[in-house]
Amino acid sequence: MPAMSRTSVEGPLFVSRGVLATACFVLWILGFYLACQAGGKTAAASWHFLASGLELLGLLVAVQASDSASPRGGLVNLRATWLVLATASGGCAALAAVQERGIALLGANALFSAVAVLLVAHLWNLRGFVTLALATAAVNTTLYVLTPAADLRTTSNVLFLSLLPGAVGTVSVLLRRDALQRKGASGLSERLDSLTRAINAKTSARESELAVSKSRIDELFGKVAKAPSLPLDPAMAEEARELAGHLRRLLLEEWSDNWLAEALELEGLAGSVTVAQPFDVVEGLPEASRPALLAATMLMAVGSTLRGPDRGATAERAGPPHRIHFFAEKSGQDGARLTWRIQGVHKNHLPPLLWTELDSLGHAKAGNDREGCSIVVETGGRRR
Repeated sequence: MPAMSRTSVEGPLFVSRGVLATACFVLWILGFYLACQAGGKTAAASWHFLASGLELLGLLVAVQASDSASPRGGLVNLRATWLVLATASGGCAALAAVQERGIALLGANALFSAVAVLLVAHLWNLRGFVTLALATAAVNTTLYVLTPAADLRTTSNVLFLSLLPGAVGTVSVLLRRDALQRKGASGLSERLDSLTRAINAKTSARESELAVSKSRIDELFGKVAKAPSLPLDPAMAEEARELAGHLRRLLLEEWSDNWLAEALELEGLAGSVTVAQPFDVVEGLPEASRPALLAATMLMAVGSTLRGPDRGATAERAGPPHRIHFFAEKSGQDGARLTWRIQGVHKNHLPPLLWTELDSLGHAKAGNDREGCSIVVETGGRRR
């Protein structure tokens, strides 16, 4: 399975689809105005208007590609169609520039297509967005370089206009994801602290119960030692049977539970996560890695994905719990292989914060199939 990268996590990249669509429409109006101004003065009017028409078609395709209601399977075709239309409109603008000096329309076309990339890649991932932005910038610059009026200064201006929206968009995505991850990490840390307190309280209660049982057993032994003869008194025998059953229950609970299963149970996720036995590998993991392991399992189970509504700010929504099967086994002399099997989930739909937690455990790999995805982490730390 290939290594997983946080740049491939899918979801709305930018805060507002409506703002992007409005900005693109305003830029198209600007380009159309320039085409009308040039249309009455030069013989390149047909190329001007053809470029504007193709830009408008590209804008409609971009709006469709950014719509959350669009089928996921068709987004690839929409993005490819937009790139073809953007290249064609840029070619028309370049042909117009061949017949007249000046790059007003060509520059407007380059800026429009560069901003439209943000709309086209709104439901994609950061890696795809950067790739499409660079491809669009390369196309716009190459089309101008092929015109007779090309010079170094103007070529630099076209390249700058083509790259600026992509650079701003990339920085905004990184800053917003960093803020969301810090917020999510803070909330997750609070939940882990709460779980730690609950587990400690449960452990203390169990230890207190064992101490009380030991005290009762000591008292019973004292009574048996003072008994004048055998068999024992029926009341004393009944007490002995009751104590034996109680002690057996406590010991079975102590043996069957481990810290991970116990924490998931306290979080209400015991029904969603199956921790495969035996527990010796999980119990042998270093104390320092336990919070990350628990946090990663919780993030997989709750199914949080960064999804922004079509209108308004981006929000983090939690879907229904996913079915998780977790298995741990020894790997080498001092490592462990941790495997999560998640049903009904694509790896790109998992939250970015998950990969941060997995990176702290070791080298993570992820793969998809028809029924969901699998994540494997190889830890290299010494087991205690």
